[in-house]
Amino acid sequence: MSDRLWFRVDDVLPLAEHAASTGAHRRTRQQYRAGVPDQAALIWSHDIDGDWLSSNGVPRWYDTDGADHRVRAETWTHTATGATGNPIPTDDGHGFLPLHTEHLDGRRDLLDLLRYARRHGMRWFGLHPDPASDVRYRIVRSRGDITPPLATWTPATVTCDVVGGGAYRAMVATGYTTLSRAGVLCRFPRFAVQRMAAHLDALHPGDMSGEHPRLRFDGDEVTVEWEDDDGLGSRWVEDDRVVPDANRCYALGAYQWPWTLVASEATTRAAEPEGRSR
Repeated sequence: MSDRLWFRVDDVLPLAEHAASTGAHRRTRQQYRAGVPDQAALIWSHDIDGDWLSSNGVPRWYDTDGADHRVRAETWTHTATGATGNPIPTDDGHGFLPLHTEHLDGRRDLLDLLRYARRHGMRWFGLHPDPASDVRYRIVRSRGDITPPLATWTPATVTCDVVGGGAYRAMVATGYTTLSRAGVLCRFPRFAVQRMAAHLDALHPGDMSGEHPRLRFDGDEVTVEWEDDDGLGSRWVEDDRVVPDANRCYALGAYQWPWTLVASEATTRAAEPEGRSR
């Protein structure tokens, strides 16, 4: 099980801004359990489909299908047992996350922390399940708690439309998938990431803005960048940063890109020596 629940800052900050800007706030079981007065907050809820953050602001924020707008903490699922990587709340009151809290030690409140994260390119928000934790909220450029700690990793070849459909050598976690069961969990050796980066660069001249990302090495880290075109010009914006694990592999697109296994013929091509030298 992971130490934290992980969310994209770009998904969480709009929820916080909604709660902070509304004139009223609905009461939830998390608030009742926490025993605190009405105030702007994010609500962490847990159900059979996962762990979610939502706003307690009124008027409520609905999606186009009429459901409450909320964002899920993506993690792994063990297909045989249904176990997931997210920590389980021990008390509903731990799911009430006030946006404005006066800290005697000068720490930022939650809303200010999320705004700071957006301004400074911190893409990930990590929530510790225990309010008594020394660091309950963490903002970072690279997500933590990516891989299942007990997984067995098997060599395979995978593909994904996000990277233009190329076939790449990877280590795949046997018996694990994502919460949405949309793909396999992958770790890529450096030579595979280099091939992926070269393939994406070759696609760029014919791409529309934002059609595919590009990958860049920054020392040992890999940055994932997307082209942003505002109508007056375009620029490449860092969307994620992936650090190598202890085996020097990279979990590119973990829980964001739906990696799928490909046939054995593609496996042979992906493992050809010339791919290693790029």
